[in-house]
Amino acid sequence: MSRRAYTLTIIIALLIAVSVFAQSSSQHFGKAFTNASLVELAEVMSQVERYAGKPIKIEGKIEDVCQNKGCWLIVTDGERQMRVTFKDYGFFVPKDSAGKKVILEGLVEKKTLSQEQARHYMEESKSKIAPSTIKGPQEVITMVATGVEINNDK
Repeated sequence: MSRRAYTLTIIIALLIAVSVFAQSSSQHFGKAFTNASLVELAEVMSQVERYAGKPIKIEGKIEDVCQNKGCWLIVTDGERQMRVTFKDYGFFVPKDSAGKKVILEGLVEKKTLSQEQARHYMEESKSKIAPSTIKGPQEVITMVATGVEINNDK
């Protein structure tokens, strides 16, 4: 191999290595994050009235994702769970995101899901729970996210 070909091969290898390491290990969906405060999921769940209507960030692990479109996810801190939908159905997340760390920004609220809506969510889930086991309206705390950042490193 000539010196020129060898040098060119080294340069190409270095460029490939740099591009691989420069790639972000996270993906962002929706709007860019603002300077909203990061709040523990446990605190939000126990004091939802305090945070309702105010933009906040929470972080946790994705426990479940809509398997039809990626149009909702369940975030957990290991003890508590919150369903997250996306503002104006404006973006989706990858359906294989379960198990990954996530930061979410949006508005939280306490609401009542009808039995039909709760069953619909269960049908879209990877959960082994039969939708027919859901009886009556369900009180839930949810977030409507404007931005989501998923860490692909798990």
